[in-house]
Amino acid sequence: FYLSDFFTWYMFILLIVPIYGQVLATGHSSRDMYSALAEAGVVMEAKGFAVGFRVEHPQSVINAIQYGAEWSPSVVTGRKATDAANVSGRVNDGEGDDISGKEDRPHPGRLPVASYRLATDKAFDGDENRGAYSFCMCPGGQIVPASTNPDEVCVNGMSFSNRDSKWANSALVVTVDPDDAVLDPYRKKHGVLAGVAFQQHMERRASEMGGGRLVVPVQRLTDFCDGIPSVSA
Repeated sequence: FYLSDFFTWYMFILLIVPIYGQVLATGHSSRDMYSALAEAGVVMEAKGFAVGFRVEHPQSVINAIQYGAEWSPSVVTGRKATDAANVSGRVNDGEGDDISGKEDRPHPGRLPVASYRLATDKAFDGDENRGAYSFCMCPGGQIVPASTNPDEVCVNGMSFSNRDSKWANSALVVTVDPDDAVLDPYRKKHGVLAGVAFQQHMERRASEMGGGRLVVPVQRLTDFCDGIPSVSA
């Protein structure tokens, strides 16, 4: 028996066995695949999705909110600047003092870098209640680019392996149903792919707002909540 014989029979079986179902795991940036399937006459059905932005906070703030002022200094990552910021309650650009020794902290134990989860189904947008929730919360990490088109901007988030960044980030998103009114301007031209067209438009607008060249537009969270543009970082 030769390995080549196995592959020959394997391919033969694949060719003659009828396929009753197939899964296409298209992943990220698969708009061209959806368009090709639609043009080929494949029956498609829209599904709900969520859309939003990435929010970034000092990790020390999340630690203090979750653990309180007494226990948050017990979060120790081993990175001097991060641990100093956690004790002082602020982010600074200096290297800070090494507080990894338990004698420099009010409690001898160590706590993991804090995370959070938010969720509601009563986020009122002025017309109706939507679902809103945090997604892919990344403690001790950074926001990273995820664009695949130079004329569009989208971002993702990650945690460092030791979660020792001074920053935390999370996606904050709202739900969009297949029959959502926000998709109405896209339905006539794009039909079942209205949500895909909406996504592409959002990413292109983000690119324009950032000035192009994959620069990401940013806004202070407090200004976003107040509905005003930010004038400083």
